[in-house]
Amino acid sequence: MKSVIIISVITFVLIFGGVLLMSSHLNNAAQNGGLPDLSPEDYQAADRVFQDLARERDRIQQEKEALIALRQSVAVQEQVLKQGQENLQATIQKLEAKQKEYIEERENSVTKLAKMYEAMKPHQAAPIMSSLDLDIILDIMSRMKERQAAKILANMDAGLAAQVSTRMSLKGGL
Repeated sequence: MKSVIIISVITFVLIFGGVLLMSSHLNNAAQNGGLPDLSPEDYQAADRVFQDLARERDRIQQEKEALIALRQSVAVQEQVLKQGQENLQATIQKLEAKQKEYIEERENSVTKLAKMYEAMKPHQAAPIMSSLDLDIILDIMSRMKERQAAKILANMDAGLAAQVSTRMSLKGGL
């Protein structure tokens, strides 16, 4: 953008200088009562200056049009990015809501399981719980009353009971 302004200023100065030069020659000629005393080389030089100025003006116009097209392209890309960002934010919000819903459902399910196992006799609950994943066992036992959890733990395999006890002590359960 700065280069377009600089080139425009230079072009203006050259054109204005050429016009001033020509007008001074014409004024001198008018004061002397005739046409200016210009050689054919002067006319050719002036013609070359005007041709150069016309080419420069055309080049500047092309650069200006290219900049306008580039600005429009950037504006379109910004709009697409903004829309993509909005879509991404909406997706993130949906995922967070689904995750919250999943966590609540899991909590409710684990709480129900804990109540079920509490209601069972320890020697019946222990083998069933032993077949569950260790993390699920920990979740269930952490929601049970200490007395009932201890009875179930006593009826479990000693190795598994030790693992459950160790993990619960690390989690701060029971």
